[in-house]
Amino acid sequence: MKRSISRSLATLAVAALTASASAGVASAQAPASMAGCADDVRHNATRDSVSFPYRGKTIPALFYKPRPGTENGVGIVLLHGFTGLGGHGPLFDPHAIQLASRGYTVLVPSYFDARPWRQRFNGDDMKEWSQASGEAVRFLASQPGVNPQKVVLWGYSLGGYLATDGSLTDYGTAAGAIGVSAGTDIFDNASRGTRQIPILLMHGRSDRSVTVRSMEALGRNLSVRGATVETELLAGQQHELDAATWCHVFQRTRGFLETHFLAAPATGG
Repeated sequence: MKRSISRSLATLAVAALTASASAGVASAQAPASMAGCADDVRHNATRDSVSFPYRGKTIPALFYKPRPGTENGVGIVLLHGFTGLGGHGPLFDPHAIQLASRGYTVLVPSYFDARPWRQRFNGDDMKEWSQASGEAVRFLASQPGVNPQKVVLWGYSLGGYLATDGSLTDYGTAAGAIGVSAGTDIFDNASRGTRQIPILLMHGRSDRSVTVRSMEALGRNLSVRGATVETELLAGQQHELDAATWCHVFQRTRGFLETHFLAAPATGG
């Protein structure tokens, strides 16, 4: 069991946490123009700060809603990595706006408010973060315009592990999951539980912090536990992705959601 993150991941986490030590949900917002993806659509969504209860605590989150009447019924919970919402919120923000502008309802929770991050984390920390993420799924499923059967967990790095592994637990309710830069180098003591849901893993081919081999090990575990797992290696990318690749990641995310949750049912001849 990995009880502490690798030195390279720890360096990234500490640097970002130091830079955003006083950052709250509000500072996790960024101008939507930061996305700059070639396929961006006109903004047709709103961003709000919300919160939901979890075991006597209040979990803050960013909430992105399509314009009323344009919802497609699919919800997606975006989970940050080791640097917290203050570190990854500005990165996710323009892409979340784009998802919402296309009809998806998006929630970005600060799950470290359920249990503070620490470098030498253990299984209890992972379970608490995973269960708080599961509560975020239930909260989003209760919102107007969201089909409770079509809420997906998406995460990057630590969040990617929580999204994929956590979705197969006995308390997991997500209809699908996507993990970016996730693998057993983050944590190698998988949760128990089996569920038959689609999962997508995307990973930098040159990632030295969380290796491709560890992503493949995570994928095998998820498959054994009942998931249908797709993988994609991102050429020339390490653990932190460049802007163009983030555009591709969210384009691929939309493709996954469209295939599994928006595809029109087949009709008989």
